[in-house]
Amino acid sequence: MKDKRFLKQGLLTVVVLLSLVLTGCVSTTDNPNGGKQNNLPTDEAPFKVLGSTQTPTAEPPTNILQIITPLPNPTDSTQILPWAQNSGQTGVQPGTTDSAGMVVPTSTGMAVITNVPTSTPVPTSTVYVIKKGSTGDDVRKLQSQLIKLGYLSGSADGDFGTATESALKAFQRRNGLTVDGIAGRATLNVIYSSKAKAAAPTSTPTPRATATPKISQNLYLRLGDSGRDVTKMQDRLIELGYLSGKATGQFDATTEKGVYAFQRRNVSYADGVAGPLTLQALYSSRAKGTSTSQGVIGASLRLGVYSSDLVRNMQARLKVLGYYKGSTDGDFGPSTEAAVKAFQQNNNLTADGVAGQATLSVLYSDGARSASYSPQHTGSKVTPIPKPTEVTQYRNVTPAPDGTYITLRQGDSGSEVRKLQQALKDQGYLTGSVDGKYGAATVDAVIRFQQNKGLSQDGIAGFATQRVLFEGDYPIGS
Repeated sequence: MKDKRFLKQGLLTVVVLLSLVLTGCVSTTDNPNGGKQNNLPTDEAPFKVLGSTQTPTAEPPTNILQIITPLPNPTDSTQILPWAQNSGQTGVQPGTTDSAGMVVPTSTGMAVITNVPTSTPVPTSTVYVIKKGSTGDDVRKLQSQLIKLGYLSGSADGDFGTATESALKAFQRRNGLTVDGIAGRATLNVIYSSKAKAAAPTSTPTPRATATPKISQNLYLRLGDSGRDVTKMQDRLIELGYLSGKATGQFDATTEKGVYAFQRRNVSYADGVAGPLTLQALYSSRAKGTSTSQGVIGASLRLGVYSSDLVRNMQARLKVLGYYKGSTDGDFGPSTEAAVKAFQQNNNLTADGVAGQATLSVLYSDGARSASYSPQHTGSKVTPIPKPTEVTQYRNVTPAPDGTYITLRQGDSGSEVRKLQQALKDQGYLTGSVDGKYGAATVDAVIRFQQNKGLSQDGIAGFATQRVLFEGDYPIGS
């Protein structure tokens, strides 16, 4: 019995000693993380987590990966453990605590490596802007909104250029935003909202008249005059479209034709003389313009000028006179040059093929000679034909389809000439017979009539001459 009692006491002593030995194997934590522990719940690991003083407030992670591997050979004093490769640890001794706070046992067994995932980073919002140089559908949408709000005119082409930048700045200024011409988040939020302010309405400016020079009641500008008053008048006629080119200050035949055209549209009477009434109407804001130029002043057209409206008009005029047979394409080529030379030669001008002011003035005048005109020649020198006493061959002219006056000159014949002669005879200017032939006697009668009425004295019955003759006596230069 005693032997059994002693055996029980001995076993008890051994158990107590073993318990004390095992208890001494647990060492304090050597935490490489500066004392910070991974707060893993104790029911998720086979070993107690030491140094944990915090109670997890969130649910434990569900993606913890547990890898069970055999312990390394215990005879090695220094080992690189599998978990140490991930944490940067080397030489972790058995019996210590790893970086996750897990105890490494000293006896052969299984070690648990708990791989705790790092927290997902919070994504930072990308700053999105549309600025000068941007292209695409977003730009097109922005432009459409700017057009809708009245800041941008034109089309939404998807190309952020200078015009779009200016429109966006105007929107930003109107809506109290930073005025930088860049459509950032703040600008985009406002421009597509119902609070976006449209462009402020702009009042349509009242048309203003051209500054009217002081007009003397005794000022009458006519063919042959020159000076600053003529320059101002030419500038205004060019502005309204009645003339082309550059003002020269010389009242030439082309300028006279422009005055005629202006008077026909804007005053009750046309005589080619710019008197006080004509000038008042010319500088008025109510002056009517035209899209048809009566001629070119101050221009010099020559071989090599291409795609020019001035050349196109000149070609059309040369074609009417029979000098040019090509197309009115605006290109001053060899055929146009030849036509200009022929015209110059037939009109006693320097035949150099250059359409300068002198040539163009004659070309657009009513006295321009057509290609059918044949001057007399003495050798190679061109001499002007002396004024004939009478015309032997006449060309019949017919009334204008719209009933307007047509220009009548020496050599014409027909019913229109007969009406002209009868009116001249009735008013005492023609003493000869009314035969319907515009001869020397009719020319003289027309000149006397023009002189008496203050008209240009050229013996040609143009629009102004016939209007005064048939419709009454209007104020001179009106």
